[in-house]
Amino acid sequence: MKNYILIFFITFTFLNCNAQAPENPVPIPEGYESCCGTKPVTFEGNGTRIYIPNVFTPNGDGINDIFMPSINSEVLALVNLTILTPNKDTLLWRGVTFVDAENLRENAWDGMRYDGSVYSGPFFYGMEVQSRDHHIYVIEGEACAIPCKKEMAVFKTKDGCFYPAQVGKDGELDKTRNNLEKECF
Repeated sequence: MKNYILIFFITFTFLNCNAQAPENPVPIPEGYESCCGTKPVTFEGNGTRIYIPNVFTPNGDGINDIFMPSINSEVLALVNLTILTPNKDTLLWRGVTFVDAENLRENAWDGMRYDGSVYSGPFFYGMEVQSRDHHIYVIEGEACAIPCKKEMAVFKTKDGCFYPAQVGKDGELDKTRNNLEKECF
């Protein structure tokens, strides 16, 4: 009887350990290691609020397709939104002056290079922000354009990934909002 109890105990312990074994982590594809490793830019000053995501998916599905800052009503204009490669040696895109939140979406970067190809990977951005009380701020940061491919699925739930869909009602990051990426990966 002792042998049966011992065998039962060992078997149960073994099965319990296997049930709790962590899954193999999904590796981050080469070239994308820095993606979601930087915080999104959330800027507040003199009533001005800006949220700039650190990742977007330019695939044309209408969800997180464009890279743009989200602003509140205290922002008068965004000037010269510039997108560069991570080494800052190649201009990927340069935007016009955004006058207000209404024009923002129309003038955002859709991930297209000047040659018509879709860019993917990390990038650097910079812009000037003019507030209604005539302050000028320079904002710079890093983000990533993530292609919608099966091997990129790690970015759907990766900690530190903040998407355009996670903007709050007043131009701020709302971490409780879902990134809405259901079909992309």
